[in-house]
Amino acid sequence: MTKDINSSSDLGDSADSKDSSGIHPRSRILTAALDLFVEQGYFNTNVPDISKKSKCSVGSIYHHFLNKEEIASSLYFDGINQFREALSLSINDSDNLEKNIRSMVKTFLMFAETHPTLSQYLWLARHNEFLTGKVGVPTTVGFDLLGRKLTKAIKGAIRKKEISAVRADILWTIVFGVPLSYVRDWLDGHTSGTPSQAADILGSACWGALQSSKK
Repeated sequence: MTKDINSSSDLGDSADSKDSSGIHPRSRILTAALDLFVEQGYFNTNVPDISKKSKCSVGSIYHHFLNKEEIASSLYFDGINQFREALSLSINDSDNLEKNIRSMVKTFLMFAETHPTLSQYLWLARHNEFLTGKVGVPTTVGFDLLGRKLTKAIKGAIRKKEISAVRADILWTIVFGVPLSYVRDWLDGHTSGTPSQAADILGSACWGALQSSKK
């Protein structure tokens, strides 16, 4: 797709130049947009706002992104990938399902605590209001590394009779729904503790729910 501005000489600042901290303009734009979308909302943020906060010219922004929606879409899908990669790394093929479930729940909670602004954007924003087309859900099964590793772990546990066979949508709700509910409440300021403080008990709750399905 051809951008409106094609040469760095038209950008006011070089589209590929790094600032004094060595951060690439695209990263600065995304970081600024994330902060603004969370602080004041997508619809109340315009490209000049992002330009001012990122210290990138409007021309530079349009060099990297077609429009504001493309910035929002990039933030969302980059965030999903970062989140799912963290979860996939928490799954160890040599561990039993219980240990993997507990590890994944803890990683989910710690991701929110480590990346609170990104988590607000992923979990609290209503993306279908400003992103066209089908909006992906970070906790769907999927066919990426996370989906493959977790599916393998679950099938192995079913064969070993650690848990009963349950529908994928129910299992996914158990594994992701519990930590997600806590994260959303924490982001909204409705919990008395941090996600990391709740990790053990929520991990036990997820495993207990899966265990209760055993016949």
